[in-house]
Amino acid sequence: MQQEAGLNRPVYCRIQVVVSGQQSQPLLDNLDSGHAIKVAGFLAWQQSRNGQSRLILHADSIEPIS
Repeated sequence: MQQEAGLNRPVYCRIQVVVSGQQSQPLLDNLDSGHAIKVAGFLAWQQSRNGQSRLILHADSIEPIS
C-alpha cells in the first residue's frame, strides 16, 4: 500500500526484468509464471533501434513472495 493525500491505495507496476550471466539460472529455478516475486537490482534506460525508450530492471536477486 502507498499513502497519497492521507489515504491508502494499492500501487502496481509492470516492468521488464532482465537476468543475464552465468549466475542467472539459480535465480530462475524456483519461479513459477504468474506468481509474485521480489526483485533487487538496478534500473537502466534503454532505447531501441526504432527510437522507443523504456525502463528496464536488471536483476541481481529474485525470490518468490509467499
